Amino acid sequence: MVVLEKAERAFPGHILDKSLIQEEVFYRIPRYVVEYLLARMGGQREAVEKVRKLLEERYLGPGHEQWIKDQLLRTGRFVLIDRLEVQVDLQTGSYRGRIPSLGEHLLEVRPRLAEEHPGVLYGMWGTLELLYDPATRKVRLGQFVPFEAHLKDLEPFQRGRQAFSEEEWTDFLLGSVGINPEGLSERLKLLYLARLAPLVEPNLHYLELGPRQTGKTYLLRNTSAEAFVVSGGKVSPAVLFYNQLTRRPGLVPTYEVVIFDEIAHTAWEDPSVISILKDYMESGQFSRGGRTLATEASLVFLGNADDPTPPVTRALPNGLRGDTAFLDRIHGILPGHEFPKITPERLYQGPALVVDYLAAALRRLRPLAFSAEVSLPSSYTQRDIRAVRKWLSALLKLLYPHRVWPEERVKGLLEFALELRERVYEELHRLNPDEFPPRKPQAPPPRLDWAELQALLPAEYTGLFQALQEAGLPPPEEGPEDLMAEGRVIGQSLARWGQKRLVPPGLGAHGLEVHPETPVEKIQNYYQISLEVTPIVGLGNGS
Repeated sequence: MVVLEKAERAFPGHILDKSLIQEEVFYRIPRYVVEYLLARMGGQREAVEKVRKLLEERYLGPGHEQWIKDQLLRTGRFVLIDRLEVQVDLQTGSYRGRIPSLGEHLLEVRPRLAEEHPGVLYGMWGTLELLYDPATRKVRLGQFVPFEAHLKDLEPFQRGRQAFSEEEWTDFLLGSVGINPEGLSERLKLLYLARLAPLVEPNLHYLELGPRQTGKTYLLRNTSAEAFVVSGGKVSPAVLFYNQLTRRPGLVPTYEVVIFDEIAHTAWEDPSVISILKDYMESGQFSRGGRTLATEASLVFLGNADDPTPPVTRALPNGLRGDTAFLDRIHGILPGHEFPKITPERLYQGPALVVDYLAAALRRLRPLAFSAEVSLPSSYTQRDIRAVRKWLSALLKLLYPHRVWPEERVKGLLEFALELRERVYEELHRLNPDEFPPRKPQAPPPRLDWAELQALLPAEYTGLFQALQEAGLPPPEEGPEDLMAEGRVIGQSLARWGQKRLVPPGLGAHGLEVHPETPVEKIQNYYQISLEVTPIVGLGNGS
């Protein structure tokens, strides 16, 4: 767990005790808004009551438009907290604002507001001053104070990352978005980070089908204002891409991430929607009304599935189910059945980053190019290669925003990225085995023999590894290797099976710590667990 003092030194002014946001009164508005207000109020226990009182006074929500109009008519002024979305009217050359609390009644907005706060064109939360002019009988927007962290420079965020080990940073990152990392396996932590990947990598599209109440939309919805959730209903080209009547961009050109929740209850019956969707997923652009628009929104398709056995895509709705052209454009399928249900114990209660500050940092990282030299299977198509590189880029941005990573870690992230893409290929193979034939499994990496390993080990570990050999463990793939942190060697491992290492005491962030007297059973259990969670790369034959 991250120590409060360390977190505050690394990110001064951006740390919040996450237990403060568990108050039931805060469930009515997005998490990032609550955390912004709590941080502004001091970020301590007394801030909860201040924010609760502020929201009771200033946040009304839908259904109160008549009350607000009455107050404006009586006093000419009303201050509230709400989400402001500004619309541009090209015919009149004017700007109009819409807030849920006023329903369909639009506000007059000064033109410079969009220059001062570009986010209002897509929707921003903040404190609004409404003014009523009896002469014109119109409501106009006075002052607007947005709830948004501004990150002009990424360097302080990158510098703060360097204060943490990789294990500490992973836990800190998960805690920042509300997930308690305690008790989670290394693989499950990586799966949670994969859910965040669309926030940090443009045009990355994934599918997750799994049990209910595992928080499929929780991270994205509560982390960034740039994520929009479509919950069922009928989708159309006008809603998703561009409305030719109003000349207004749809959701895909407007938001960084568009999430299709409860995908089985979303109607995809209009063939033109699917045609435009596939064009966009392939090229990052779409044509509509004689115009071609390019955008970088990532698409996330979520749904409930009771059976984890392939093909999991049988849970998709008509229009998408069985469409290999659509599925091949998905960059990865997350194994939804591996996520636990969200319970109070799964919610983080310690110090971590204020989530709107983290979201601002991820937004700054999004357009940057992160890459590493990797070797990909020769059977991979360009779509496969593009998908794997996008996943690898996203995971590197999340884990190593300062661009310093150990090369051996890249191998593990690559295996994970390959697995996510292979899950797509397995579905494609089951749907059309002629077009997507079985892929030949990659040959297993060569192993040392026990005699070679003993010659490389420190003398005091000879007895331990002799006992492992006698217990029936296969020899490891690698013996001692340099372990890197922040660009320097901090020690050597003892042996490695896949991505699972045995390391001397003091290097537990890189594997299982062992000493010469460590019980063989403990290492056997560790090895067996590694077999269960290590992804098998290169298999797409549905076996």
